Amino acid sequence: MDKAAASKSMVRSKVSMDPHILPPDILRDILSRLSLKEAVRMRGLSREWRRLGICHPDLVFTEDALFGMYTTWNTNLVPMATKFITIVDNVLRPLWSTSTTTTATVDNFVVRFGPGRHHAHHIDRWVAFCVVSMAKHIGLDLTGWNDFQDDDKCVVPLCKLSGAGWNGSQDDDKYVFPLRKLSGPKGSHVNSLDMASVSLKLPPSFSGITNLKKLSLRMVSIAASDLQSLLLSCALLESLSLEHCPLSSFSMCHELCQLQYLRVHECGAGMIQLQAPNLTAFEFDDTLTKIVLNESVKLSKTAFVFKHSWYECRCDEFDYIVNVLPTVVPYVHTLFLNLVVDNKFQANRFSKTHATFINLRHLNLNIDNIVSPRNTTRWVTGLVDILKVAPLLQELELHIDCDKSDILARTVVKAVPGPLHHHLRSVHITGFCDFVGIAELALYILENSPMLERMVVDPVVWMDYGYRYTGQFYSVGRAELVRPRVSKDEMYGRIFARNHLDREEFRHILTIL
Repeated sequence: MDKAAASKSMVRSKVSMDPHILPPDILRDILSRLSLKEAVRMRGLSREWRRLGICHPDLVFTEDALFGMYTTWNTNLVPMATKFITIVDNVLRPLWSTSTTTTATVDNFVVRFGPGRHHAHHIDRWVAFCVVSMAKHIGLDLTGWNDFQDDDKCVVPLCKLSGAGWNGSQDDDKYVFPLRKLSGPKGSHVNSLDMASVSLKLPPSFSGITNLKKLSLRMVSIAASDLQSLLLSCALLESLSLEHCPLSSFSMCHELCQLQYLRVHECGAGMIQLQAPNLTAFEFDDTLTKIVLNESVKLSKTAFVFKHSWYECRCDEFDYIVNVLPTVVPYVHTLFLNLVVDNKFQANRFSKTHATFINLRHLNLNIDNIVSPRNTTRWVTGLVDILKVAPLLQELELHIDCDKSDILARTVVKAVPGPLHHHLRSVHITGFCDFVGIAELALYILENSPMLERMVVDPVVWMDYGYRYTGQFYSVGRAELVRPRVSKDEMYGRIFARNHLDREEFRHILTIL
């Protein structure tokens, strides 16, 4: 029995190690069903396996995929970049060095690491492979952020250490992506393009990426005129994301007929002006600027994160929301707003115009960094004015993050004045604390919403702590299944809510968690 078992084990080992046991097409199919990391490890079994080539539909080369999630970078980082390039070249070489190159197709080709411009000849070959293999999605992220520990425990970009620039102002050090390779019929297979820490310059007679539907640019150096020409040459573009791209302005004179989603994140543009009649979703994450979205009557969902406190700007978000935003997105159906209320906050009286959100039904307000109760009356008045310009509002979510608890010596809490809300049916407040202004706002809604069916008051702070961006909005629909333990400060908020809101006339609609 022992000899038989040993014999079977040897046979299995031989089958697993010898690629000639199975036809090459079957072996390539086996490799294509593995993850890229597993396929790379499998090719290391023998020289014959390495000759096969990996016909994998998703060629995603990242630090995690090739080196593991917990790789430490305490040694010289330049050889690690060289090792990364070597692995990518070894995977691709059997594909581009055989006659089957033109028949090997790829769905996703992604490189996310830190080789810089001095590795341009390698990157050029990878881009050429994308074209020949008819990759549908191309991702090239040369930011090269990798953590390593020194005396100050700093985080430094790999491409900066290896001599390649990553700062948006250092255009000469950035890899110039060869857009000419994707121009016209040569790039007709590309549906999605995701670029980070590269430079884009339109070549002469650029005819556009004909079938491009999604474009994402992050820390990309591109002239405003080139960006405009690029967008106009992509007639089928549906999704556009601009992040940390230094732009003095972003203005389009011609229509982007197919554009449905637009995200602008910290680009510093003094003006955003577009004609996008089919735009349905818009996310803005920056300091206040002039926004003109002509003819975007289908725009139903927007999100705004205002960053004045991070940049020390003296601007009034409440005034902007009440008097400007209704003219920018008048037809919006769902609106997300993130506001920072700190010691620098100064609210003025609002309602300078008669503009309103004529179709707004769902409003989500994330109020962050409330550090003192002294200004609560001002910003609560501002919230009431925001509700004024949303006469058809049906659902309100108010998520609050107070920096500390400070019970005021006021025994009587009265509702702030304001108009009736005939359509408001549902209100959900989280982070309810013992600031009088918050209780005054809740009483105002309870007393002035005749159609209100339910109000939930929750003392738990559900918002993520820290730097805000549009993807961080807390919503009841994203609630966690496991409720956290109530802290001491949150317990005070619960007691405060019960003392001032728990009245007989409200008990059929009010729930205090």
